[in-house]
Amino acid sequence: MKHLINEESGIPLYYQIKELIKKKIDSGEWKGGDKIPNEMEMTENLQVSRSTIRQAILDLVNEGILTRKKGVGTFVAKPKYEGNFIHFAYPNELGTKHIPLSMKMIDSSMAKVKQLNLTENEKVYEIIRLRYFYDEVAAIEKSYVPVNLVPNLLEEKLEGTLFELITEKYQISITRYKNYIEPILLDSNEARVLEVEPNQPALKITKLWMTPQGTPVVLSTSIFRGDRCKLLFSSE
Repeated sequence: MKHLINEESGIPLYYQIKELIKKKIDSGEWKGGDKIPNEMEMTENLQVSRSTIRQAILDLVNEGILTRKKGVGTFVAKPKYEGNFIHFAYPNELGTKHIPLSMKMIDSSMAKVKQLNLTENEKVYEIIRLRYFYDEVAAIEKSYVPVNLVPNLLEEKLEGTLFELITEKYQISITRYKNYIEPILLDSNEARVLEVEPNQPALKITKLWMTPQGTPVVLSTSIFRGDRCKLLFSSE
């Protein structure tokens, strides 16, 4: 592999190695999910310093092309799932699988549900679930729903989409939204649940679902894995 880089070209070696790795991925030689050679193997094959290899790999990890698993190795990132994460509209083939982690009632006086505009004595459902695309965990979802709007919600299986359940079974029209989007780094607990390394980039979307009249129905916060999802803005 030494002949694939040119030390006399004036192009930094780490950049040449980045391009070499990308070519192997683009050509299909290294596919999504494949483990690439470790730093020592690449150092020996390309006859460059280990720090040069490390810089090339780190850049590709930061770009989302490679992903690292502590104690396991470095892998080609799998293709990202594309969907309209603003309207929570995903391709049908991704499925609707959710796994509930926690379901309970809380007081509406808690600061985290302030946007629901409820009175002090009202109760709110707090539902924490894992959202799957195919059979791979993609997001942690926390949803808050006023008990008086959707009675007996916790008696449902809650393994599908909350939007369909509320609009179809409970016949509540949801047509208005407020969205807040922010990039974050996963803490140790979030990373563990999403099965990635801590401090990996992620996308946090906080969404307030409302009726045509502006009455809040659901306040949801979703943390999506940055290595497997990309945000799509679309008017369609």
